[in-house]
Amino acid sequence: MQKLESHKYEGKNKDEVLSKALGDLNASTNEVYYDIKEETSGGLFKSKKYLVNIILKEEVIEYIKSYLKEITELMGIKVELETQKNENYIKVNMISDNSSILIGKNGRTMSSLQDLLRQSIQSNINVRVNVILDANDYKEKQARNIEKLAIKLAKEVVKTGIEVKMDKMNSYERRLVHNKLTDFKGVTTISEGEEPNRCVVIKPTEK
Repeated sequence: MQKLESHKYEGKNKDEVLSKALGDLNASTNEVYYDIKEETSGGLFKSKKYLVNIILKEEVIEYIKSYLKEITELMGIKVELETQKNENYIKVNMISDNSSILIGKNGRTMSSLQDLLRQSIQSNINVRVNVILDANDYKEKQARNIEKLAIKLAKEVVKTGIEVKMDKMNSYERRLVHNKLTDFKGVTTISEGEEPNRCVVIKPTEK
């Protein structure tokens, strides 16, 4: 598996040390992941320094590909990887004839693999990277189905004036419903319950 190591810099001026790091990597801030920590030394004459931990996004993507290739080969599954680099996350779509194995029941296998990948990246470079795993666009299809159901139920709530409680969902799925119905006239949405049984309730708004 490909190694993943961040580049470390330190200096007395935060902007200068970050600028030095970016210059050495020949990159802009949107092409890297970085973390800046401030350290103050004790003693009579206190001094302050800044520690920068930085890595190119492309290096992280290459590591992700290497990691997933190794894991899926151990699972006996052949995959093709499509990566999409966004400002806030890296999305990886695993294309395979055995996507049902990769996805698992209700997406649990894929979710576990995503968690392991995120932890592996953070333990190597000590910088949090938001990686979203998908398999044969399973999550996109699920998202569209959830949004369609939300619209259908919202119409029923407007028609009957009776609130509807949806099935339990994870935070990502609940956010899809809230966002989809934000501008839907006649209803409002709230989340209620405790994890992992938290759900969305679609309520009629008062006329």
